Amino acid sequence: MSIPGLGQLAPQPVTSDKKTISLQPYWEFRFEVPRSSPGVTIRLLNGTADRDGTELAARKNYFFERTKSKIYTIQGCTLEVTGNCNSSVGEYPNIESSPLVSYMNLHFALHEMRSTAAKAVRHAQGPRVMVCGPQNTGKTSLVRTLAGLATRMGSQPLVANLDPGEGLLCLPGTVSAAEFGTLMDVEDPQGGFGIRCTPSSGPSAVPVKVPIVYYFGREKVEDDVQHWRDLTSKLASSVRAKVNHNMETRASGVLLDIPALDMENGGMDLLVHAVSEFAVNIVVVLGSDRLSADLQRRLAGEKTSAGEPITVLSLDKWQGVANRDEQFMKQSREFSIKEYFFGDAKRTLSPSTQSVSFDDVAIFRAPDESEAYEGQPVLEPAEISHDMSNWTLAVMNASVNDPPETIRQAPITGFIAIADVDEDRRRLKVLSPVSGRLGNQPLVWGRWPEPYINLLG
Repeated sequence: MSIPGLGQLAPQPVTSDKKTISLQPYWEFRFEVPRSSPGVTIRLLNGTADRDGTELAARKNYFFERTKSKIYTIQGCTLEVTGNCNSSVGEYPNIESSPLVSYMNLHFALHEMRSTAAKAVRHAQGPRVMVCGPQNTGKTSLVRTLAGLATRMGSQPLVANLDPGEGLLCLPGTVSAAEFGTLMDVEDPQGGFGIRCTPSSGPSAVPVKVPIVYYFGREKVEDDVQHWRDLTSKLASSVRAKVNHNMETRASGVLLDIPALDMENGGMDLLVHAVSEFAVNIVVVLGSDRLSADLQRRLAGEKTSAGEPITVLSLDKWQGVANRDEQFMKQSREFSIKEYFFGDAKRTLSPSTQSVSFDDVAIFRAPDESEAYEGQPVLEPAEISHDMSNWTLAVMNASVNDPPETIRQAPITGFIAIADVDEDRRRLKVLSPVSGRLGNQPLVWGRWPEPYINLLG
Protein backbone atom coordinates (compact mmCIF):
# COMPACT_ATOMS: atom_id res chain seq x y z
CA MET A 1 0.00 0.00 0.00
CA SER A 2 1.37 3.40 -0.95
CA ILE A 3 1.73 6.18 1.57
CA PRO A 4 0.66 9.61 0.23
CA GLY A 5 3.66 11.59 -0.87
CA LEU A 6 6.06 8.69 -0.32
CA GLY A 7 4.99 6.40 -3.09
CA GLN A 8 7.80 7.35 -5.45
CA LEU A 9 10.30 5.12 -7.11
CA ALA A 10 13.70 4.86 -5.48
CA PRO A 11 16.21 7.33 -6.98
CA GLN A 12 17.71 5.88 -10.15
CA PRO A 13 21.49 5.72 -10.62
CA VAL A 14 23.05 8.21 -13.01
CA THR A 15 22.63 6.85 -16.52
CA SER A 16 22.83 8.11 -20.07
CA ASP A 17 20.34 5.59 -21.50
CA LYS A 18 17.18 6.85 -23.14
CA LYS A 19 14.12 5.95 -21.10
CA THR A 20 10.38 6.48 -21.17
CA ILE A 21 8.53 7.74 -18.09
CA SER A 22 4.75 7.32 -17.80
CA LEU A 23 2.99 9.61 -15.33
CA GLN A 24 -0.58 9.32 -14.14
CA PRO A 25 -2.64 12.47 -13.37
CA TYR A 26 -1.10 14.63 -10.61
CA TRP A 27 2.16 12.67 -10.53
CA GLU A 28 5.52 14.31 -11.12
CA PHE A 29 8.89 13.40 -12.58
CA ARG A 30 11.68 14.66 -10.31
CA PHE A 31 15.17 15.01 -11.73
CA GLU A 32 18.57 16.33 -10.70
CA VAL A 33 21.20 17.17 -13.30
CA PRO A 34 24.63 17.36 -11.63
CA ARG A 35 27.17 19.92 -12.72
CA SER A 36 29.40 17.14 -14.04
CA SER A 37 26.67 15.96 -16.42
CA PRO A 38 26.57 17.26 -20.01
CA GLY A 39 22.84 17.70 -19.54
CA VAL A 40 19.57 15.89 -20.06
CA THR A 41 16.93 16.19 -22.80
CA ILE A 42 13.25 15.71 -22.01
CA ARG A 43 10.53 15.38 -24.63
CA LEU A 44 6.77 15.19 -24.09
CA LEU A 45 5.50 12.27 -26.18
CA ASN A 46 1.81 12.53 -25.29
CA GLY A 47 -0.52 14.10 -22.75
CA THR A 48 0.20 17.43 -21.04
CA ALA A 49 3.01 18.42 -18.68
CA ASP A 50 4.29 21.57 -16.96
CA ARG A 51 7.49 22.74 -15.37
CA ASP A 52 6.57 25.16 -12.59
CA GLY A 53 3.41 26.36 -14.30
CA THR A 54 4.87 26.67 -17.82
CA GLU A 55 3.55 24.13 -20.30
CA LEU A 56 5.82 21.88 -22.33
CA ALA A 57 5.09 21.67 -26.05
CA ALA A 58 4.49 18.20 -27.46
CA ARG A 59 7.37 16.51 -29.29
CA LYS A 60 9.77 19.36 -28.56
CA ASN A 61 13.20 18.65 -27.06
CA TYR A 62 13.94 20.55 -23.84
CA PHE A 63 17.52 20.62 -22.61
CA PHE A 64 18.30 20.93 -18.89
CA GLU A 65 21.60 21.34 -17.05
CA ARG A 66 22.75 22.18 -13.50
CA THR A 67 19.29 22.01 -12.00
CA LYS A 68 17.10 20.21 -9.49
CA SER A 69 13.52 20.35 -10.69
CA LYS A 70 10.36 18.47 -11.52
CA ILE A 71 7.80 18.13 -14.28
CA TYR A 72 4.21 17.50 -13.25
CA THR A 73 1.08 16.54 -15.13
CA ILE A 74 -2.60 17.22 -14.53
CA GLN A 75 -4.03 14.84 -17.12
CA GLY A 76 -1.26 12.26 -17.35
CA CYS A 77 1.60 12.07 -19.85
CA THR A 78 4.54 10.14 -21.25
CA LEU A 79 8.04 11.63 -21.22
CA GLU A 80 11.16 10.58 -23.08
CA VAL A 81 14.33 11.29 -21.09
CA THR A 82 17.82 11.18 -22.58
CA GLY A 83 21.00 12.02 -20.70
CA ASN A 84 22.64 11.92 -17.29
CA CYS A 85 20.35 12.62 -14.35
CA ASN A 86 19.26 11.26 -11.01
CA SER A 87 15.51 10.81 -11.10
CA SER A 88 12.45 9.54 -9.31
CA VAL A 89 8.71 9.56 -9.84
CA GLY A 90 6.40 11.12 -7.29
CA GLU A 91 3.24 9.03 -7.36
CA TYR A 92 0.10 9.28 -5.25
CA PRO A 93 -2.61 6.67 -4.60
CA ASN A 94 -5.32 9.20 -5.47
CA ILE A 95 -5.56 12.75 -6.77
CA GLU A 96 -6.64 14.21 -3.42
CA SER A 97 -3.36 13.15 -1.77
CA SER A 98 -1.27 15.24 -4.16
CA PRO A 99 -0.31 18.73 -2.85
CA LEU A 100 -0.68 19.93 -6.44
CA VAL A 101 -4.46 19.87 -5.93
CA SER A 102 -4.31 22.60 -3.27
CA TYR A 103 -1.84 24.63 -5.37
CA MET A 104 -4.15 24.49 -8.39
CA ASN A 105 -7.13 25.44 -6.21
CA LEU A 106 -5.14 28.46 -5.00
CA HIS A 107 -4.35 29.40 -8.59
CA PHE A 108 -8.00 29.28 -9.65
CA ALA A 109 -9.05 31.32 -6.61
CA LEU A 110 -6.45 33.96 -7.50
CA HIS A 111 -7.61 33.94 -11.11
CA GLU A 112 -11.16 34.61 -9.99
CA MET A 113 -9.96 37.54 -7.86
CA ARG A 114 -8.00 38.93 -10.81
CA SER A 115 -11.02 38.65 -13.11
CA THR A 116 -13.18 40.48 -10.58
CA ALA A 117 -10.56 43.22 -10.20
CA ALA A 118 -10.22 43.65 -13.97
CA LYS A 119 -13.98 44.13 -14.36
CA ALA A 120 -14.12 46.89 -11.75
CA VAL A 121 -14.09 50.53 -12.70
CA ARG A 122 -10.48 51.69 -13.31
CA HIS A 123 -9.32 48.17 -12.42
CA ALA A 124 -9.36 47.35 -8.75
CA GLN A 125 -6.24 46.00 -7.10
CA GLY A 126 -5.73 42.28 -7.61
CA PRO A 127 -4.50 39.81 -4.97
CA ARG A 128 -1.18 40.47 -3.22
CA VAL A 129 0.14 37.07 -2.16
CA MET A 130 3.11 36.45 0.12
CA VAL A 131 4.57 32.91 0.24
CA CYS A 132 6.58 32.12 3.37
CA GLY A 133 7.74 29.11 5.36
CA PRO A 134 10.81 27.24 6.62
CA GLN A 135 13.86 26.43 4.52
CA ASN A 136 13.45 23.96 1.64
CA THR A 137 9.66 23.91 1.56
CA GLY A 138 9.30 25.01 -2.09
CA LYS A 139 8.43 28.69 -1.61
CA THR A 140 10.15 29.90 -4.78
CA SER A 141 8.79 26.95 -6.77
CA LEU A 142 5.24 27.80 -5.72
CA VAL A 143 5.70 31.49 -6.60
CA ARG A 144 7.15 30.49 -9.98
CA THR A 145 4.26 28.06 -10.57
CA LEU A 146 1.62 30.65 -9.68
CA ALA A 147 3.33 33.18 -11.99
CA GLY A 148 3.53 30.71 -14.87
CA LEU A 149 -0.11 29.66 -14.51
CA ALA A 150 -1.22 33.30 -14.28
CA THR A 151 0.53 34.31 -17.50
CA ARG A 152 -1.06 31.36 -19.30
CA MET A 153 -4.47 32.72 -18.26
CA GLY A 154 -3.63 36.12 -19.75
CA SER A 155 -2.68 37.88 -16.49
CA GLN A 156 0.43 39.95 -15.87
CA PRO A 157 1.38 39.59 -12.20
CA LEU A 158 4.31 41.38 -10.65
CA VAL A 159 6.71 38.99 -8.91
CA ALA A 160 8.90 40.32 -6.08
CA ASN A 161 11.75 38.52 -4.36
CA LEU A 162 12.97 39.50 -0.89
CA ASP A 163 15.41 36.60 -0.50
CA PRO A 164 18.96 37.92 -1.06
CA GLY A 165 20.23 34.34 -1.14
CA GLU A 166 18.51 33.84 -4.50
CA GLY A 167 18.38 36.52 -7.15
CA LEU A 168 15.24 37.02 -9.21
CA LEU A 169 16.37 37.87 -12.75
CA CYS A 170 19.59 39.12 -11.17
CA LEU A 171 22.69 38.03 -9.29
CA PRO A 172 22.33 36.80 -5.68
CA GLY A 173 22.76 39.39 -2.96
CA THR A 174 19.86 41.48 -4.26
CA VAL A 175 16.12 42.01 -3.83
CA SER A 176 14.11 42.65 -6.97
CA ALA A 177 10.76 42.67 -8.75
CA ALA A 178 9.51 42.34 -12.33
CA GLU A 179 6.30 42.05 -14.31
CA PHE A 180 5.59 38.59 -15.75
CA GLY A 181 3.20 38.80 -18.67
CA THR A 182 4.92 36.59 -21.23
CA LEU A 183 6.22 33.05 -21.64
CA MET A 184 8.75 31.83 -19.07
CA ASP A 185 11.88 29.97 -20.15
CA VAL A 186 11.29 26.29 -19.42
CA GLU A 187 14.97 25.39 -19.94
CA ASP A 188 16.37 28.06 -17.62
CA PRO A 189 18.02 26.32 -14.61
CA GLN A 190 15.98 28.67 -12.39
CA GLY A 191 12.76 28.00 -14.29
CA GLY A 192 12.38 31.48 -15.77
CA PHE A 193 13.77 33.43 -12.81
CA GLY A 194 17.41 33.30 -13.96
CA ILE A 195 19.91 35.72 -15.50
CA ARG A 196 19.31 34.49 -19.05
CA CYS A 197 15.74 35.84 -18.89
CA THR A 198 16.85 39.49 -18.59
CA PRO A 199 17.92 42.05 -21.24
CA SER A 200 21.46 41.58 -22.54
CA SER A 201 23.60 42.29 -25.56
CA GLY A 202 22.67 38.91 -27.03
CA PRO A 203 19.49 37.31 -28.46
CA SER A 204 16.91 35.55 -26.29
CA ALA A 205 14.64 32.65 -27.17
CA VAL A 206 11.80 34.00 -25.00
CA PRO A 207 10.64 37.55 -24.16
CA VAL A 208 12.89 39.03 -21.48
CA LYS A 209 11.75 40.62 -18.23
CA VAL A 210 13.09 43.94 -16.95
CA PRO A 211 13.56 43.86 -13.17
CA ILE A 212 13.83 46.60 -10.56
CA VAL A 213 16.86 45.66 -8.46
CA TYR A 214 18.26 46.82 -5.12
CA TYR A 215 21.62 45.68 -3.76
CA PHE A 216 21.76 44.02 -0.35
CA GLY A 217 25.28 42.63 -0.58
CA ARG A 218 24.83 39.94 2.07
CA GLU A 219 23.55 36.38 2.09
CA LYS A 220 21.00 36.40 4.89
CA VAL A 221 18.46 38.90 6.13
CA GLU A 222 19.86 38.52 9.65
CA ASP A 223 23.24 39.82 8.44
CA ASP A 224 21.82 43.36 8.22
CA VAL A 225 18.20 43.47 9.36
CA GLN A 226 17.74 47.25 9.18
CA HIS A 227 19.09 47.47 5.64
CA TRP A 228 16.75 44.64 4.56
CA ARG A 229 13.80 46.48 6.10
CA ASP A 230 14.82 49.66 4.28
CA LEU A 231 15.18 47.88 0.93
CA THR A 232 11.86 46.07 1.47
CA SER A 233 10.20 49.47 1.82
CA LYS A 234 12.04 50.84 -1.24
CA LEU A 235 11.11 47.84 -3.38
CA ALA A 236 7.49 48.02 -2.22
CA SER A 237 7.38 51.69 -3.20
CA SER A 238 8.72 50.84 -6.68
CA VAL A 239 6.19 48.03 -7.00
CA ARG A 240 3.32 50.38 -6.10
CA ALA A 241 4.49 52.82 -8.77
CA LYS A 242 4.51 50.07 -11.40
CA VAL A 243 1.14 48.71 -10.31
CA ASN A 244 -0.47 52.15 -10.40
CA HIS A 245 1.02 52.85 -13.84
CA ASN A 246 -0.13 49.60 -15.48
CA MET A 247 -3.80 48.74 -14.98
CA GLU A 248 -3.33 45.18 -16.24
CA THR A 249 -0.63 44.54 -13.66
CA ARG A 250 -2.74 46.25 -11.02
CA ALA A 251 -5.58 43.80 -11.59
CA SER A 252 -3.18 40.84 -11.78
CA GLY A 253 -1.66 41.62 -8.39
CA VAL A 254 1.65 40.74 -6.75
CA LEU A 255 3.39 37.45 -5.87
CA LEU A 256 5.92 37.93 -3.08
CA ASP A 257 8.68 35.40 -2.33
CA ILE A 258 10.19 35.83 1.14
CA PRO A 259 13.11 33.89 2.67
CA ALA A 260 13.00 31.56 5.65
CA LEU A 261 13.43 33.81 8.69
CA ASP A 262 14.51 33.11 12.26
CA MET A 263 11.25 33.18 14.17
CA GLU A 264 13.09 33.10 17.49
CA ASN A 265 14.92 36.35 16.74
CA GLY A 266 12.51 38.86 15.26
CA GLY A 267 11.47 36.92 12.15
CA MET A 268 7.78 37.46 12.82
CA ASP A 269 8.24 41.25 12.91
CA LEU A 270 10.01 41.08 9.55
CA LEU A 271 7.17 39.06 8.00
CA VAL A 272 4.62 41.56 9.29
CA HIS A 273 6.78 44.41 7.93
CA ALA A 274 6.67 42.84 4.45
CA VAL A 275 2.90 42.27 4.74
CA SER A 276 2.41 45.93 5.62
CA GLU A 277 4.74 47.40 2.97
CA PHE A 278 3.32 45.33 0.10
CA ALA A 279 -0.29 45.57 1.35
CA VAL A 280 -0.46 41.76 1.30
CA ASN A 281 -3.98 40.39 1.65
CA ILE A 282 -3.17 36.65 1.29
CA VAL A 283 -0.38 34.96 3.23
CA VAL A 284 0.48 31.41 2.15
CA VAL A 285 2.47 29.38 4.67
CA LEU A 286 4.19 26.27 3.33
CA GLY A 287 5.09 23.31 5.51
CA SER A 288 4.61 24.82 8.99
CA ASP A 289 1.35 24.66 10.92
CA ARG A 290 3.02 26.46 13.81
CA LEU A 291 4.06 29.45 11.71
CA SER A 292 0.59 29.54 10.16
CA ALA A 293 -1.05 29.62 13.61
CA ASP A 294 1.36 32.32 14.83
CA LEU A 295 0.64 34.49 11.79
CA GLN A 296 -3.10 34.03 12.18
CA ARG A 297 -2.86 35.29 15.75
CA ARG A 298 -0.55 38.17 14.85
CA LEU A 299 -2.63 39.32 11.86
CA ALA A 300 -6.05 38.72 13.43
CA GLY A 301 -8.17 41.83 12.93
CA GLU A 302 -5.48 43.51 10.81
CA LYS A 303 -6.44 45.03 7.46
CA THR A 304 -4.51 46.22 4.43
CA SER A 305 -4.15 49.91 3.58
CA ALA A 306 -7.23 49.44 1.36
CA GLY A 307 -9.26 48.08 4.28
CA GLU A 308 -9.14 44.43 3.16
CA PRO A 309 -8.91 41.56 5.67
CA ILE A 310 -5.71 39.49 5.59
CA THR A 311 -6.18 35.77 4.96
CA VAL A 312 -3.61 33.21 6.13
CA LEU A 313 -3.55 29.88 4.26
CA SER A 314 -1.60 26.83 5.40
CA LEU A 315 -0.51 24.44 2.63
CA ASP A 316 1.57 21.27 2.68
CA LYS A 317 4.99 21.50 1.11
CA TRP A 318 5.58 19.62 -2.10
CA GLN A 319 7.10 16.25 -1.19
CA GLY A 320 9.41 16.47 -4.19
CA VAL A 321 11.15 19.66 -3.05
CA ALA A 322 14.86 19.20 -3.71
CA ASN A 323 17.34 19.73 -0.90
CA ARG A 324 19.78 22.28 -2.30
CA ASP A 325 22.88 22.03 -0.15
CA GLU A 326 25.52 24.75 0.21
CA GLN A 327 27.74 23.22 -2.48
CA PHE A 328 24.89 23.23 -5.00
CA MET A 329 24.00 26.83 -4.16
CA LYS A 330 27.64 27.93 -4.41
CA GLN A 331 27.97 26.36 -7.84
CA SER A 332 24.71 28.02 -8.94
CA ARG A 333 25.99 31.42 -7.77
CA GLU A 334 29.26 30.97 -9.60
CA PHE A 335 27.53 30.03 -12.83
CA SER A 336 25.13 32.98 -12.53
CA ILE A 337 28.08 35.37 -12.28
CA LYS A 338 29.78 33.77 -15.27
CA GLU A 339 26.54 33.74 -17.25
CA TYR A 340 25.93 37.43 -16.47
CA PHE A 341 29.14 38.41 -18.24
CA PHE A 342 29.68 35.66 -20.84
CA GLY A 343 26.26 34.09 -21.45
CA ASP A 344 25.76 30.34 -21.82
CA ALA A 345 25.83 27.64 -24.48
CA LYS A 346 22.71 29.08 -26.13
CA ARG A 347 23.73 32.75 -26.00
CA THR A 348 27.31 33.96 -26.09
CA LEU A 349 28.02 37.46 -24.74
CA SER A 350 31.11 39.59 -25.27
CA PRO A 351 31.84 41.69 -22.19
CA SER A 352 34.08 44.73 -22.24
CA THR A 353 37.46 44.77 -20.50
CA GLN A 354 39.00 48.10 -19.58
CA SER A 355 41.79 49.49 -17.45
CA VAL A 356 40.64 52.15 -15.01
CA SER A 357 42.64 54.45 -12.74
CA PHE A 358 42.00 54.32 -9.00
CA ASP A 359 41.20 58.03 -9.25
CA ASP A 360 38.43 57.50 -11.82
CA VAL A 361 36.20 55.30 -9.67
CA ALA A 362 34.35 55.82 -6.39
CA ILE A 363 33.99 52.54 -4.51
CA PHE A 364 32.04 52.32 -1.26
CA ARG A 365 31.52 49.56 1.28
CA ALA A 366 29.35 49.09 4.35
CA PRO A 367 31.51 49.05 7.49
CA ASP A 368 32.18 45.77 9.23
CA GLU A 369 29.70 45.30 12.08
CA SER A 370 32.53 44.30 14.40
CA GLU A 371 34.05 47.76 13.94
CA ALA A 372 30.82 49.75 14.07
CA TYR A 373 30.49 52.83 16.27
CA GLU A 374 27.69 55.26 17.02
CA GLY A 375 27.10 57.76 14.25
CA GLN A 376 29.10 55.73 11.72
CA PRO A 377 27.97 56.29 8.08
CA VAL A 378 26.18 53.41 6.36
CA LEU A 379 28.78 53.46 3.57
CA GLU A 380 32.42 54.44 3.64
CA PRO A 381 34.99 54.87 0.84
CA ALA A 382 36.68 51.50 0.28
CA GLU A 383 40.43 51.09 0.21
CA ILE A 384 41.35 49.68 -3.19
CA SER A 385 43.70 46.72 -2.82
CA HIS A 386 44.34 43.17 -3.99
CA ASP A 387 41.56 42.07 -1.62
CA MET A 388 39.12 43.43 -4.17
CA SER A 389 40.28 41.06 -6.92
CA ASN A 390 37.59 38.78 -8.41
CA TRP A 391 34.77 40.49 -6.49
CA THR A 392 31.58 41.61 -8.25
CA LEU A 393 30.59 45.22 -7.52
CA ALA A 394 27.16 46.81 -7.94
CA VAL A 395 26.84 49.92 -10.13
CA MET A 396 24.39 52.20 -8.35
CA ASN A 397 21.89 54.45 -10.10
CA ALA A 398 23.06 57.47 -8.11
CA SER A 399 25.76 60.13 -8.07
CA VAL A 400 29.06 59.91 -6.21
CA ASN A 401 28.07 63.23 -4.63
CA ASP A 402 24.89 61.81 -3.09
CA PRO A 403 24.73 61.10 0.67
CA PRO A 404 25.80 57.56 1.66
CA GLU A 405 22.23 56.61 2.63
CA THR A 406 20.95 57.68 -0.81
CA ILE A 407 23.65 55.67 -2.58
CA ARG A 408 23.02 52.56 -0.52
CA GLN A 409 19.28 52.55 -1.11
CA ALA A 410 19.43 53.44 -4.82
CA PRO A 411 18.46 50.86 -7.44
CA ILE A 412 21.31 49.35 -9.41
CA THR A 413 22.02 49.58 -13.13
CA GLY A 414 24.20 46.47 -13.28
CA PHE A 415 27.43 44.86 -12.09
CA ILE A 416 31.12 44.92 -12.91
CA ALA A 417 33.82 42.42 -11.94
CA ILE A 418 37.28 43.37 -10.74
CA ALA A 419 39.60 41.09 -12.72
CA ASP A 420 42.87 42.48 -11.38
CA VAL A 421 44.27 45.19 -9.10
CA ASP A 422 47.67 46.73 -9.89
CA GLU A 423 48.55 48.68 -6.76
CA ASP A 424 51.91 49.85 -8.15
CA ARG A 425 50.37 51.47 -11.24
CA ARG A 426 47.13 52.27 -9.39
CA ARG A 427 45.05 50.61 -12.10
CA LEU A 428 42.02 48.28 -12.04
CA LYS A 429 41.20 45.77 -14.75
CA VAL A 430 37.39 45.86 -14.93
CA LEU A 431 35.01 43.48 -16.69
CA SER A 432 31.69 45.03 -17.73
CA PRO A 433 28.70 43.65 -19.69
CA VAL A 434 28.83 46.67 -22.00
CA SER A 435 31.54 49.10 -23.06
CA GLY A 436 31.67 52.68 -21.86
CA ARG A 437 32.92 54.73 -18.97
CA LEU A 438 31.51 54.26 -15.51
CA GLY A 439 31.16 58.01 -15.26
CA ASN A 440 29.75 59.52 -12.10
CA GLN A 441 28.09 56.35 -10.82
CA PRO A 442 29.26 55.01 -7.45
CA LEU A 443 30.21 51.35 -7.03
CA VAL A 444 29.30 49.35 -3.94
CA TRP A 445 31.45 46.45 -2.77
CA GLY A 446 29.31 44.02 -0.81
CA ARG A 447 30.26 41.24 1.56
CA TRP A 448 28.55 38.45 -0.41
CA PRO A 449 28.52 36.53 -2.80
CA GLU A 450 32.07 35.42 -2.22
CA PRO A 451 34.76 36.27 -4.80
CA TYR A 452 34.48 34.19 -7.95
CA ILE A 453 37.44 32.70 -9.84
CA ASN A 454 39.19 35.05 -12.23
CA LEU A 455 36.68 35.39 -15.04
CA LEU A 456 39.45 36.22 -17.51
CA GLY A 457 41.45 33.09 -16.65
